Amino acid sequence: MPASTTTPATGATRTKATKWGDRRQRRIDILDAARAQIAEGGYGSLNMRDLAASAGVSPATLYSYFATKEQLFATLYAEAIRAHTEDHRPVAEAGHGLARLLALVIEAHIELYRTYGRYFTLWSALRHDAAAQPGGFPPELVDELRAATREHNRLLMDSIRAAAARDGRHVADERMVPSFLWSALTGLSDHVTSERRALDGYPAEQLVRFAADRLALAITDPGAPGP
Repeated sequence: MPASTTTPATGATRTKATKWGDRRQRRIDILDAARAQIAEGGYGSLNMRDLAASAGVSPATLYSYFATKEQLFATLYAEAIRAHTEDHRPVAEAGHGLARLLALVIEAHIELYRTYGRYFTLWSALRHDAAAQPGGFPPELVDELRAATREHNRLLMDSIRAAAARDGRHVADERMVPSFLWSALTGLSDHVTSERRALDGYPAEQLVRFAADRLALAITDPGAPGP
């Protein structure tokens, strides 16, 4: 196969073919090629035979790493959530008030949604399939998706709690906030990235600011938390 490949995540070009037997690099090659396909045409463009050719492996080799394209996509989704979490760390540490923090959270969520949004429901299905029935997902993939989501929610809630305190407010119900925000941000992202956006007579940035201001009030109460 060709000795030069491009890594979509970094833009770097690999000039040497992956050595036979290097399973770790083969897996990286496959994920890089899949990420490029999704970035170009979305999940619907993910074709396993074309992907094998792009990654420089045979279809049989590809299937030895990922039995289905759903497994492959779920792996990339977990990877994207991890990256999304790392991108939030400097935002969380910047000392923003709650409305500004939420505006940045919304903007980041919109960008994540552009690539993976239509398939966020994949996570909902996996939550109820930990046993990985035949034809389902491997338990370790289910665990990775859960772990990635838990870590993101933990960091998000820590930053929201700190930002609310800076504004003299406290989070109303911490158990509900992650699910509430995920639902609200997903709906907002779907609107902003779909054809419905053309029906709005104002910039998307204005909607983001409005949503951030309203959400900041919706998830908090004024004053210090009680004992």
